[in-house]
Amino acid sequence: MPELALVLLTVLWGTTFTVVKVAMEIASPGVFLALRFSLAAAVLGAVALARRDRVGPGFWRDGLLLGLFMLVGFALQTTGLRFTTPARSGFITGLSVLLVPFITHFTLSRHVRWSAWAGVALAVLGAALLARPFGAPANPDQPLGDLLTLGCAAAYALQIAFTSEWSHRHPLVPFTLLQVSVVAVGAVVMIPFEGGRLDAGRWPELAGVVAFTGLAMTAGAFFVMNWAQRHTTAVRAALIYALEPVSAAIFSWVVIGEQLGAVGWTGGALIVLGVVAGGGGGAWQARLAAAAEEPPGPYPS
Repeated sequence: MPELALVLLTVLWGTTFTVVKVAMEIASPGVFLALRFSLAAAVLGAVALARRDRVGPGFWRDGLLLGLFMLVGFALQTTGLRFTTPARSGFITGLSVLLVPFITHFTLSRHVRWSAWAGVALAVLGAALLARPFGAPANPDQPLGDLLTLGCAAAYALQIAFTSEWSHRHPLVPFTLLQVSVVAVGAVVMIPFEGGRLDAGRWPELAGVVAFTGLAMTAGAFFVMNWAQRHTTAVRAALIYALEPVSAAIFSWVVIGEQLGAVGWTGGALIVLGVVAGGGGGAWQARLAAAAEEPPGPYPS
């Protein structure tokens, strides 16, 4: 059930690349993120106030660090979407899948099964075919957008890895609220430095995007993420998140007509195969290891 929840969440997350691209035509990144995450923080704050969960040691350190990773990731991704396409942004963000095993292995000393590495390789190859990141740029600023989104992928990889490490230690609602609040405050701080922009004539359109991304894709989504990653590994979660570029590319094709072609659809299939190989292969390896450790039964008389 937790991994199924992550799959559904990832598919929905893929829709946000296109709607945020639209939002960037109406408002600057800081203004949009401040509205989105302030709404999410208000909803989570009301729930936290009603629940009154008690927090324990390490709560502020862990929540603030995860919130910082989230802030850097969203700021770079949202700014990058001003210059690059939704499908390309989805691909480059998906590179976090490649980085998570390195973080868990070399930083957290977690064992990573070979099936997970195989799944990562397939997912990254598929994402490359899906978005063809090394083709001719659609506009002169596209390389800048791609570079910003690459930094976003590194921040998201840290967030995924340490969410699996820390989320089970703390009550979900206040822990999610703290992370979201860090992004809301950070986005407000961004506004004077970016020269905040808001097209008041398109406010109703922006309000719809803010409501969708703030309520469903932030308050709800990060609560689900923190809950689900208590019950799976960081690498398996990252492999599931590799489905996001597929969802992003399909939604972008449906809404704004961004074309995939045969090569792109092949890439999507490879990503799905990578998720199956990494997740299913890991479960199969775990069962084999458990069977190998079982002591032999009594000899028949």
